Amino acid sequence: MAGGLISASGAVVFRGTPNDREVLVVHRPAYDDWSLPKGKVSSDEYLAVAAVREVAEETGYRVRLFQHLSPTRYQVARRPKIVHWWLAEALDEAPGDLDGEADVVEWWPVQRAIAQLSYHDDATTILQTMRARPRPPVLVVRHAKAMNRKQWQGDDADRRLTERGRRQAKALVPLFEAFGVGELASSTSTRCMRTLAPYAEHAGLEVRAIHAISEEAAEADPNGVVYAMAQLRSVARDSARPLVICGHRPVLPAMFDFLGVAPGRVLKPAEVVLIYPGEQGPADKPHHILPKL
Repeated sequence: MAGGLISASGAVVFRGTPNDREVLVVHRPAYDDWSLPKGKVSSDEYLAVAAVREVAEETGYRVRLFQHLSPTRYQVARRPKIVHWWLAEALDEAPGDLDGEADVVEWWPVQRAIAQLSYHDDATTILQTMRARPRPPVLVVRHAKAMNRKQWQGDDADRRLTERGRRQAKALVPLFEAFGVGELASSTSTRCMRTLAPYAEHAGLEVRAIHAISEEAAEADPNGVVYAMAQLRSVARDSARPLVICGHRPVLPAMFDFLGVAPGRVLKPAEVVLIYPGEQGPADKPHHILPKL
């Protein structure tokens, strides 16, 4: 009897330049195959976090993610399976311990991997990365779940996160870490600043507090949002590591408009949108990451 969807996540891990690139492959003795590292996603796990975890378990390498690639779909024992893929780079010169699923880990030239991997879908996934330049994303996040506006007594800018919101903020830590986030910016409102606080503490980073993208400032001076986003785009362009910007539902459309994307709907609390700004022209289609809590 057919079951439900199996969700997995993995990565095309590279080293070298686009003209001389190698990819990381694994041999699994249980299947006697050569494949890209991947594995099942836990029910409470972000796809991106699962990709990083699975690569580390199967290959011993820590990685940082870049672009989201097209998923692959196939049947396993009459059940549909989808594998979500990311372009990633290895952060280690040599691998650590393996989890036992793979017994050999090797770097193969791209053309060899395309020709000799056991599965056509893996070769197709690698073809997506041919000559691709790794592009750190800008991550835009709506603040985590906050206390009800009508029930809050005091300045709205001081409105705090609920218990659920605090859990959502903590859950963002491994997600931001998967992309190697190195810059943080936020509305000055408490609910935004506290959404980024767990990762800031974890990574030892300061949060840039930007009053111009707060609800109050944006309503009073919409042009201030444009000016602030121009500054933040420069920060993202000059940084080798991704930037996270935390904002409010009413202000996010103006922020997205400046970045050249249209998410098409209202974001949920703690929802993240990955944006890959174009060097010239509009950004690529944004990639949504729904909250886990």
